[in-house]
Amino acid sequence: MMTCKAIFGGLATLTALAYAGTPVLTVPETAQPPVIDGRIDAGEWSDALEITGFQLANGLGLAKENTRIFLKYDKDYLYVAAVAADGNTSILNRGGAYDDCMEIFVMTPFNRNIYHWLLYSRGTAGFNYVDAEYGGMDHAPVTAPCKTAVNGDGWTVEAALPAAGYDLSGIFRSPGWKISCHRSFNHNQTAKEDGRGPEFSGFAPIPGQFQKPLEFPELKLGRKGTVPVRMNRFDASGFELTAPASAELRISVNGKETTAVPNRNGVFSARIPQDARTLELLITDGAEVIFANRWNFSSDPAPARNALRARQMATEGLGVSATGSFERVFADLPYCGDNREMALEAARNEFENFQLVLFTGKDKAENITVKASGLRDAKGNAIPADAFRIYREGSAKALPVGYPTVRGAGDYPDPLFPLPEKLALKPGEVLPLWISLKVPADAAPGRYAGTVDVTDGSGATASVAVKLEVFPITIPRRHSLKTAFSIWETSLRRRFFPDEETMDVAKFTALVDQYAMMLVEHRLTPIIFGVPTLLPPKVVEASGQKFTMQPDGSCKVEADVYDALNRKYLEAGATGFCTGPYLWHFMTKDHEVPAEWPAIWRALNKHYVENGMAKYAFAYPVDEPGNGLNEKVRKMTAVIRENAPDLKILVTGVNANFPSRLVDNIDCWVPALHWTNLKRKAEEQAAGREVWQYPCSGPWYPWPNYHLDTDASAWRAVAWVTAKENFDGILYWATAIFNPETPFVNNANGVNGDGVLQYPAEDGTPLASIRLKVICDGMEDYEYMVLLKNAVAEAKQAKKAPALIAEAEELLKLDTVFRTMDDYSRSEADYRNFRRTAAKLIGQLER
Repeated sequence: MMTCKAIFGGLATLTALAYAGTPVLTVPETAQPPVIDGRIDAGEWSDALEITGFQLANGLGLAKENTRIFLKYDKDYLYVAAVAADGNTSILNRGGAYDDCMEIFVMTPFNRNIYHWLLYSRGTAGFNYVDAEYGGMDHAPVTAPCKTAVNGDGWTVEAALPAAGYDLSGIFRSPGWKISCHRSFNHNQTAKEDGRGPEFSGFAPIPGQFQKPLEFPELKLGRKGTVPVRMNRFDASGFELTAPASAELRISVNGKETTAVPNRNGVFSARIPQDARTLELLITDGAEVIFANRWNFSSDPAPARNALRARQMATEGLGVSATGSFERVFADLPYCGDNREMALEAARNEFENFQLVLFTGKDKAENITVKASGLRDAKGNAIPADAFRIYREGSAKALPVGYPTVRGAGDYPDPLFPLPEKLALKPGEVLPLWISLKVPADAAPGRYAGTVDVTDGSGATASVAVKLEVFPITIPRRHSLKTAFSIWETSLRRRFFPDEETMDVAKFTALVDQYAMMLVEHRLTPIIFGVPTLLPPKVVEASGQKFTMQPDGSCKVEADVYDALNRKYLEAGATGFCTGPYLWHFMTKDHEVPAEWPAIWRALNKHYVENGMAKYAFAYPVDEPGNGLNEKVRKMTAVIRENAPDLKILVTGVNANFPSRLVDNIDCWVPALHWTNLKRKAEEQAAGREVWQYPCSGPWYPWPNYHLDTDASAWRAVAWVTAKENFDGILYWATAIFNPETPFVNNANGVNGDGVLQYPAEDGTPLASIRLKVICDGMEDYEYMVLLKNAVAEAKQAKKAPALIAEAEELLKLDTVFRTMDDYSRSEADYRNFRRTAAKLIGQLER
């Protein structure tokens, strides 16, 4: 392999390590404010910092649509200009207000508040304010002069962002500033009409969500006369930039030794090696760092895939290999393995999951059967074969998106189909199977063994040994973690009951019940008929909650079927149910609370107090009210509180102010995870109110989420972040809002798989998903945490085993698996190790 020194043509090699700290940008003070007209005059911006080389948030290298940003300031404004390349400006701005946009984040010193400006290609500027706890607080709207211009190669924008927008009398030089510059190309997150997919890019390497201020570049404010760094060119082949003539530039490729780039009177240029995966660039002027950044370049997966394909094609007969639940096994990519043993560990009443991969090389394989034996231990205790459930993995299609994914657009394993009696594989084919083992609640603790046997048409049998250790603890039937997962039945109705007039309501209700019970089985609480305005009235009247106003002004509640279903879910382990009228996004005239509401809520309160279900009921009267509706929400919650004092009130929010000081009578706040105001969260919880989390559309990987195309660890980690950050529950907006025409192609709100954890079989019955299985694993992890906390509390009360208590409390910090929102284990082994250690400590503490 050629050395960096050879590639860079005899550059001097330094022994100092590369700068691996925070990126740094130095923005100069200007004596020449630009004219804000959208047309970038070179003379107006010659004294500005100039940056380019924006890299994709999905980690796949540099953006295809090039971006160039200019920055300078004076005491009144931060001036921003951008040149945004666009390969087809004829369709620019057809995709809505957020079709293309520059985003500038500024974090001030001391208070660390974040100011987020959005400079749209349409020529307008938006503004978000985020306080130090990552939740928006009251802040007066700030207007900024902003103009755009469109040309044949793209569009340009100029803006003056007022210093008043930063709570300062004027921008001043001090340490502690941070800045981050991004571009959201095609933010609607589906392909443009010419086929170009979305791109989210930024100057600094910030994967996933842009709102990650600790990773923002440091912003240094230079004085007047500061010679700015100006990046003339940066692409995968190399770069050229200018800097002060006294500056020094050093680079490091792939984390290796640093190399000095010659200074040609303030001009620096170098080639980037083809095998570069990372490039760190550092510019100093004397002892001061004036510019620093790191670029990540993606590797071509083709060579590794081709080598794996060659191994697969060399397989004779039918290949069989076992793997864990985190591996994504793609049917359209090569696979080869020879693992014939799977070691499992579980508590009683717990699922354990793994995969069995069948593959062929040059030979086809037909008449394949797959069967699991029962499991036995040395004492003769048995777990029957029907404790195993074996599924054929199907695929769901992911559309182009800009957030980080496992493999980009394409087919992802997710829907789980019943295992056919016989299977067949063509030459060169891959077929993954999903295997779930449900340990019976009455299983005796011990070490069990059995097999999963795969037999092909020739009679040849390949056996995978299954070893199971059953811990002497039991996962409780009642779920410890409060959840609310809405099924959102409109897709079921549209696909399988398209005629509202002739639909069989009883059959429809029975079908919804199957989806709900599947959720309960996977330790999730269902919300059924949660959006009655989107369902036929006959469904709501027969199976939902019917409210009939009486001549005396009172209300009659009829909910026999609805109550019976929810009572069944509660008895099976669910934690609550939704009740009452629902205005969705205030879909009423003038956003007013209906006049009938006091009577309806009085009747509901009486109804559920009398039937004993009130302690499980929660009102979910409105979804995601914006900041502008705070007064309306106050009136709404006041009506509910006054007339239904025994029912909890739950409200979701994806805006940056939740929990809010501007709304009263909320018992259960449900903010989006990445917009939660942590300070207000703590205040509300200290006052006895609950704060759940809300993984709706976002956040992006590497934050925990339920996206189809993300790493499997992110699904399991949603329960872990709930525990780590002390949230009281999880609400998810939909589990079966699949596309009625193409149920296995779902991209709601620009997020693949969002709102679809259950798919429909041909007859409408529910198919579980791989995501649902792994989510359940996370819910079971949570049960281990609760059991261990309870054991610690009992040991403390008994004043025994202080060393074990200390060990348990250290484990309950969760740092062995989950440390921060984007720093958690991607290894299934770490989750298993946590369970094993927790089970051991529970047993020792309970002796």
